[in-house]
Amino acid sequence: MASKVGIFSLITLAGTQPSSHHNPETAAPGLPVKASEIIYQGVMVAYDPANSQAQSADPTMPATARVIGFAEETVDNRNGVKGALKIRPFAAVGRVKNDGNVTAAHLYRQLRVVDDHTVGVPAGTDADRPAGIMVGLDGDYVFIVVSPETAVRGPVSVTLTSTNGTAAAAADLAALKAETEKAGDDIRAIHAALVLAGILAPAA
Repeated sequence: MASKVGIFSLITLAGTQPSSHHNPETAAPGLPVKASEIIYQGVMVAYDPANSQAQSADPTMPATARVIGFAEETVDNRNGVKGALKIRPFAAVGRVKNDGNVTAAHLYRQLRVVDDHTVGVPAGTDADRPAGIMVGLDGDYVFIVVSPETAVRGPVSVTLTSTNGTAAAAADLAALKAETEKAGDDIRAIHAALVLAGILAPAA
C-alpha cells in the first residue's frame, strides 16, 4: 500500500459537505497545497495548521496535520511552491480501503491513516494519524466519517519518570538535581502529548 498511486474511486453515502475552504494567507477560496505535492481525486486530504498547508493523508505527515475531507479533483502541485495551487476538500461518509485488520469490532471507533486511501486499526502510539470514525464494512472496504471534527487523536500514553516524594527526600544536591531533571522530562513529555492531541500549539 502506498500514497499517491493515482485517482481513487471514492464512493460516498448521503450528502457531502465542503470542509473549511478558508486560506489564511489570501481571500481566495481553497487551502494552500504543500510544495512538490500531488493530491489525487478521491483520496483523503489532511491540513496542517502549523505549516498552513494541505497534503494527501499519509502516516508520516506531521503530527499537527489533521484529515479533514476528500479530494474533489486532482491537484498537481509537484512543480509548485506551497500555495501555488489550492484545494477544496469535502467532508463526507466515504468508502476507503481496509488494510485487512479492520473488523466489525471497530465500528464507531477512530481508525488510522495507512495511506491516502487506506485505513487501519490504531496502534495507540504517537505515530498514529487519525483518519475518521468507522461506520460500516463493505468487503475489502470501510466506510468512515471524515471531517475536521472526526479526525481527533485518541489518548496517548505518557510514562512518568519522576517519583512523588523523591525530591523532598533527596539526601544531597546531586540526588535533588537528578530528580528535578526527571520532573522536567515528564513536563516535556506531557507537553508533547498535548500538542499531539491538538490541545496546545507547538512551541515557537
